[in-house]
Amino acid sequence: MIVKVPGSCGEFVQGFFHGEPILITCPIEKFSAVEVSDKNFSAETLPEKSELMLKKILHYFCAEQNFSINLQSELPQGKGMASSSADLAAIAKAAALFLRKDLSAEKIAEFATEIEPTDGIFFDGVVAMNPITGKLIKKIYLPEKFVVAIFDYGGTVNTVEFNRRSDFQIAKLGDNLNFDLIKNSALANQQILFKPHLEEIMNFAKNLGAAFVNVAHSGTVIGIFFQQPDSLIDKKISAIADKFDFIKFLTKTKIIDGGFYGKISARRRHL
Repeated sequence: MIVKVPGSCGEFVQGFFHGEPILITCPIEKFSAVEVSDKNFSAETLPEKSELMLKKILHYFCAEQNFSINLQSELPQGKGMASSSADLAAIAKAAALFLRKDLSAEKIAEFATEIEPTDGIFFDGVVAMNPITGKLIKKIYLPEKFVVAIFDYGGTVNTVEFNRRSDFQIAKLGDNLNFDLIKNSALANQQILFKPHLEEIMNFAKNLGAAFVNVAHSGTVIGIFFQQPDSLIDKKISAIADKFDFIKFLTKTKIIDGGFYGKISARRRHL
């Protein structure tokens, strides 16, 4: 059995709403995958936070580990791409399924936030959530389909140590994603984690036809979003890379629904 959870390209928005910290998830088609099997059992060593999540799940269900568990990820660490959140959620869901137990996204969020501030990419769709408590605040409608080019400023950020939140107050949180809100959130975060020439990159990308640019509020990546279809995306990505050679192009991917995916068929499956 394999459970996969998508990572993210930073956050669409992060700040405060009615005094409560929130982020709006930005799930992408890159995953952390956990395979659980009762064959060739061995207590494989997991990363510290993943090991802690597994122990929480076993304790919660009063169970012992009698299965092998393997974690693989397409997500770089310390970049603001929700690598740890995806790992933790995939570990929790896969272990619960193997034990034939039900574990909701809300409960997983509760466990995850006991370990670290968490990105809610394991909630279905795109959501606004509290990264400190794990509370689901609202589901957000994304009106278009997007391809995102992810660029990296370099280095890493420890999201546990870097637990500062933008004081950007979200005046209105509607059901539809407001692209001006994404820009405002990215620029407000410059006072917390500065990204050189961000406004210049935004303007250049807009002139190329990009819909908007977002950032990892506690990471090193930025995302440049293009509406699908766009036959010139690769040329536009090259133009951005040539113009701003201090950022490295990481990958081109799609915005997808958050949630849990399983290797059952080529289709998505809710687990």
